[in-house]
This record gives sequence, C-alpha cells and structure tokens, in this order.
Amino acid sequence: MPISKAKLKLCRSLHSAKGRKGSNLFLIEGAELIKEALREGWDIDEILITNTFGEEEGGRELLKLTELAEVPSAYCSNADMDRMSDAKTPQGAVALAKIPDQRSVASIASSEEILLVCEQISDPGNLGTLLRTADWFGIQYIIVGKGSADPFNPKVVRSTAGAIFRVRIDTADDLADFISSEISSGRKLYAATMTGERLPEDLPRKGLRGLVIGHEKRGVTSEIESLCTSTVRISGSGRTESLNLAVAAGILMYSLTKTGN
Repeated sequence: MPISKAKLKLCRSLHSAKGRKGSNLFLIEGAELIKEALREGWDIDEILITNTFGEEEGGRELLKLTELAEVPSAYCSNADMDRMSDAKTPQGAVALAKIPDQRSVASIASSEEILLVCEQISDPGNLGTLLRTADWFGIQYIIVGKGSADPFNPKVVRSTAGAIFRVRIDTADDLADFISSEISSGRKLYAATMTGERLPEDLPRKGLRGLVIGHEKRGVTSEIESLCTSTVRISGSGRTESLNLAVAAGILMYSLTKTGN
C-alpha cells in the first residue's frame, strides 16, 4: 500500500536543512542505522519499510525491534522508498527521527566534558567521520559552528556509522563568543593548524577543554585561532604536503584522550 502524499512530501523535505528545521525531524536510512538508533533509545516517530524488505530476514528483525520499542511502522512501495531516500541505493527502510533539543551556551559552559569543536566543516562525509572518530575515542560532546554541514544531513548521518546516536551535538551560532567564554573560565582549547606551536604529546591535561578543527582547505579561521589557548600541529617525516582532515583529527583526538601531563 503506498504511503500518503503528505508523508512522502515530509520525508523528501528532510533532505534539506529547511525541512529538517521546520519539522524538527531527520531521516535515518537503512536497517542497521535504524537498529542502532533503537538500541540507543533514540526518539523515533515512525519507521517505513518496503514490502520486499519486510519479507527478508533483516526486515523481519527490524520490525521485531520496532515492535519492542513501541515505534509505529508502515509498509511502502519500492518506488516510494526511492523517492524518500537520499541514498543512491536505498536499503529498504527509513525512519523519521526527532532532532534533540539544543543546550544553551550557559549549560555547556557549566559542564566539564572534553569537547570537539568543528568550525566550518562543510563536507558532510568529513563531519560524519569526525563524529564517528570522536565516539571511538570517547569524546561525547561536539560543538558545531556556523558554516559547517548540518549534523542531521542524511549524508552526515550515514557517515557516522551510528555514532550520531551516542554523541551529544550542539550548534553555536557565535563560535567566537563561545570560545571566548570558555577561555575566560580558565579552560584550554587548542586549534589544530599546520604550523601549530605545540605537538599533541605536549598538551597538558590540567584545564584541558578540547580541540578546535577547521575547514578542510582553509583550516581554522584567524579569528578563532587567536581566541584559542594555543595551536597544535602533527609532525611528519615524509614528503606529502598534508594529512586528510579526518586522519589528522583522529591522531589529535587520540592524543587528547590519552593520559597526558
């Protein structure tokens, strides 16, 4: 049975930031990601599954989990799934999930969590990989500045491989103001740059608040860099000009979370 035109229109609207903001919903695509969200207790409005996938073992398993979680589900045609999904090859199931409420800057400032701050990370795949890497290293709190990809963009969600359901993401419209407030409170934030003053192993643990990662090509802006405690770089011995953003961030996150000074 085909889904309603209104439901199809809603799902398609979630491909855009405007649509996600208007409905406070985002799309989760594919059974594995949906199961991950269910296991983490994510707030899901509804799960839509094709008749074809519903007859397969993976589809039946998803429907059982959906029933246990008391989440509404409905069947749809393959054609409707193609229209709803943002993926090139739809996987037979999508979920309409709630975007969590944002914390206030004051609330974030009163916490003691290690942060990953993302400034102008415009590529959805890179942002998703950063969230996945942060989750791997136990960094559970991410601040995303203006100019970055929307964390709930379908491409970002897929790239996180489920990490988006375990990390806490907040957006800062005025990243400079947020960082200034953190530094004024005696906390230390380090900007990752090609010519950083410190090496990762030299980062002190006392007062350490987190790491600031900038745009894929331009890096951290001069304004944000000037506000940070200092800068950090990764030294290399080869002839390659630079590291991929996600690789460099992974090295720095490892250094950030291991026992230091």
